[in-house]
Amino acid sequence: MTQQDSKTHIVVGVLSVQGSFREHLDHLNVLFTDLNSAPEYSHYQFSARKVKQPKDLDGLSGIILVGGESTTMSLLLQHSGLFGPLAQLIQSGKVGVWGTCAGLILIANQVTNTKVDLGDCKFKVLGGLDVSIERNSFGRQVDSFTQVLSFQESSVRSFECVFIRAPVVTGILSEKPSVGTKSSVVAEVFEANNHSVEVLSEVEKDGKTLIVAVRQGHILGTSFHPELVQDYRFHKWFVDEFVLKRSIDA
Repeated sequence: MTQQDSKTHIVVGVLSVQGSFREHLDHLNVLFTDLNSAPEYSHYQFSARKVKQPKDLDGLSGIILVGGESTTMSLLLQHSGLFGPLAQLIQSGKVGVWGTCAGLILIANQVTNTKVDLGDCKFKVLGGLDVSIERNSFGRQVDSFTQVLSFQESSVRSFECVFIRAPVVTGILSEKPSVGTKSSVVAEVFEANNHSVEVLSEVEKDGKTLIVAVRQGHILGTSFHPELVQDYRFHKWFVDEFVLKRSIDA
């Protein structure tokens, strides 16, 4: 057995049906080039993978659901046959999960102010995160902004966050809503997330305090786009905290 064979292979998937998947892959590839040569990570071999089909979920240690257009993503996932297997994987707790912007919308158990019926299809969310999400909370594209936010985690104590038509967390769910409405959708829950939701960061906007980053066990959710700044510390924190810790525990 070679030294390479004795290493634990860590594969992080990036949902690549639409949105900013190329930018996330670029960040991961730069990060993994560093980690694969770092002595403290010598027991691991890291790689990133596009996720477009159900077979791409095999062997993943973590997955990132990227920013983009959540309705388009939902429809593409349904048409490709990826929706069901991906929802099952996210809720299983077997891999680290990170949803950014549109990805945060897709992993929420409830989404408000949305159009549910889309002709022959319905807008559906994958679920896994016990929060209610409001879409486009900061307005239109022209209302995009950047703000440096503080986090308790030392490796990302201060991070430049880019908000583009971003959602926010409007509520933490003590129990899953049973049904949606004409303007809200709820996820089908296969496996309950038994961890508490932790608020990681908030922003002040127009006199309101808005939740823009949360975690619940194996799931991380952020409203902002960490892939749009030349800084991969947030990606490294996701790998360290949500991917490697789960790999060790497993």
